[in-house]
Amino acid sequence: MGMPMTRAGVLLFGKPSAATPLLGHVAGLHAERITRFWPAPHAGFLTLPTARRHAAAILLERRWNSSTDDGLDLVDAVERVRDTELACILMQGEAPGGLMKALGRMGEQLWETADYVNFLSLFADPEAVKVLRHMPQIRADRLGLIVAVPEALRVAGIVANLPEQTAAVEDLAEAYRLALRIHGASGAFRLVQRWQRAGTPVALFDMAAEALQPVEFGHVLAPPALPNWFEPVRTRKALNEVALEFRNCLRDFAADLAMGRMAVYAVRKTSSPPVALALRQDVAGWRLAEALLKGNDDLSDAHLRQLIDVLAAVGVRTGESAWTLSQRLHDHVCPDCGPVHVPPRNTWRQRLALGSLWD
Repeated sequence: MGMPMTRAGVLLFGKPSAATPLLGHVAGLHAERITRFWPAPHAGFLTLPTARRHAAAILLERRWNSSTDDGLDLVDAVERVRDTELACILMQGEAPGGLMKALGRMGEQLWETADYVNFLSLFADPEAVKVLRHMPQIRADRLGLIVAVPEALRVAGIVANLPEQTAAVEDLAEAYRLALRIHGASGAFRLVQRWQRAGTPVALFDMAAEALQPVEFGHVLAPPALPNWFEPVRTRKALNEVALEFRNCLRDFAADLAMGRMAVYAVRKTSSPPVALALRQDVAGWRLAEALLKGNDDLSDAHLRQLIDVLAAVGVRTGESAWTLSQRLHDHVCPDCGPVHVPPRNTWRQRLALGSLWD
């Protein structure tokens, strides 16, 4: 019988035994927890099938972070219950077929917690689970790439052509989101159907770049309707005045303003310092290109979030231009074009791509 366990920190009566080198190699960060249930020499754990060792790691992580006793005899569940029952325990409900077989193709070494979260979330996805069932070997890094794309793209014909670079897959995901803005959500099914027919990563990414092209040429959108504290710059005189007030280079963009590809505002709200704000238009609509205080000083995150919420409410997006993304999609997979320059986007502010005034 397994030993009862309620909260982390009150796991067993006594300290865990030391992990053997073999367990440390196989279990990694999970080793200390495993020793509390399978003491040295850990034969009961090490002789388990691969799938059940991974199941043990998932259940131990879940138990460690629970504040209540779920009543599960963990050792008995891992060692003795049928595969179908153990699969339901792992999924905390009904489990799609093939889960235990998939766990058996995940390698001998246990995974990190976040990778197990990815695995279980994908197995709960009706389309992604079809992909997992047919993967001869399931790797944590590969699942991380699949999770990075929208659910609609987690189909065999697309997943098979995802490159190994995270940045490339993130750009493909962003291209799909922008394509829906350009062509409408009603075109999502046809888009995915087409992308599934790509036989290579090059073909897939070229299709994604093509989806960022306009349906018709010469279409110019009117600037968005914003609150009256967004003061639009509509004349050359006003542009010069704003450039002098904020001490910036906005005067260099007079031609873009005249053609309707750019809109500039002096944002004046009594509760916040004034802001020089620029929007640019591309095939995916209006996007926030820059927002700065006087002297090109940055806004606080709270101030910037407030402005972005107002802009988002009228359909203005953030991020890079569709043209920039389209070019980079090709470069990601073209053997003659690399290396690809991908701007930093680890933080929320970096992902806004502010300062992208030339596209």
